[in-house]
Amino acid sequence: MSFSLFEYDHPEGGAFDHTHVILKDLSDEEWSKLLSCMERRKYPAHATLLEASESDRSLYIIVSGSVTVSVSVRGKEREVGAIEEGSVFGEMAFLDGRPRSATIRSREAVEVLSLSYSSFESLMSWEPRLACKLLLDIGRVLSQRLRQTQEGM
Repeated sequence: MSFSLFEYDHPEGGAFDHTHVILKDLSDEEWSKLLSCMERRKYPAHATLLEASESDRSLYIIVSGSVTVSVSVRGKEREVGAIEEGSVFGEMAFLDGRPRSATIRSREAVEVLSLSYSSFESLMSWEPRLACKLLLDIGRVLSQRLRQTQEGM
């Protein structure tokens, strides 16, 4: 039996965009190792999970639910997108150590896995291949998001 972290059916019953799903090719053993250094968190609908300008390097994977992404444009908050279950957020600050660039809010009740940067450093020490897989997948998702943004211009 295969370990399954995410349900891949779209909540509205339509086609689910699998391109942003992260780590879908990990083995059960790899998931077990990764989960051992992550924290599971639950938030109610409309909760603020991350605030723009916060200094925190944690990375988040959405287990269930979805979130909205908002940025400040000329002093006004503007919703610029949504992130569905199976994908990641907080990746920019995780990678570059700079303050958060967006505010993330839950659309409905949401469950996430949180990976602190210090836990990631430990993972790199004792499971370098798994850490590499995680970094490459984060890079893939970032690249896809950038391409989608450019296509929308």
